[in-house]
Amino acid sequence: MNLDNRADVQPTILLAIGIALVGLPAGGILMDSFWDSSIPPAVSSIYNWILVGGLVGFVLFVENKPLASIGLSRPDRRDVLVGVGLFVLGMISLILAAQIVGRLGIGTGPVENGSGETSGLWPLLAVLFVGITAGITEEIVYRGYALERIEGVANSTWVAGIVTATVFVLIHFGTHGIAGMLIISPVAVLLTVAYVWRRNLFVPILAHVLVNSFWDLIEFVAIVLGSV
Repeated sequence: MNLDNRADVQPTILLAIGIALVGLPAGGILMDSFWDSSIPPAVSSIYNWILVGGLVGFVLFVENKPLASIGLSRPDRRDVLVGVGLFVLGMISLILAAQIVGRLGIGTGPVENGSGETSGLWPLLAVLFVGITAGITEEIVYRGYALERIEGVANSTWVAGIVTATVFVLIHFGTHGIAGMLIISPVAVLLTVAYVWRRNLFVPILAHVLVNSFWDLIEFVAIVLGSV
């Protein structure tokens, strides 16, 4: 199916944008309704990959566009450096935001991974898998597909950036609460600005994965030390 005709593109692209914006939280809510308790993080991660696979297939076989159209292209050395720098800025912003939110009495600490209190190699690997999955899939869905396509439809980078960053923050309410959303907000802005600047998803993916993995390791070490 070729969607070169503008009349054909708009409804289809709008549907895909909607799926990208609400697909991750909607899938979690749907799975939760069939689960006796909270969804195991690994199951949610597999769903994330399925959603991303569907979007990638849509780009390649329905839109007939290259993956570069959603920011998936080979990074250069500068992209790597920017990604690492973004990770450092992201960590600083998380720490500062957590301090501010804590002083306001809204909450403490940025993120709870919801993976349980047990320590050991396999739980750590499972937590890292969930964090890495979130870092990759959320960037492809929000900074990649949704931002690029909203920008094309609205003809505005500002609109695309604000909408996708806002939705990105809102989807974390269920696991992180209001405090977590406030703490994550500066990181969402940094990730969005970095992507718009470099137009390469490797940059926000690298930073997002490093931030998630770093916090997971901190939590793991804290649990291990607390059990000694």
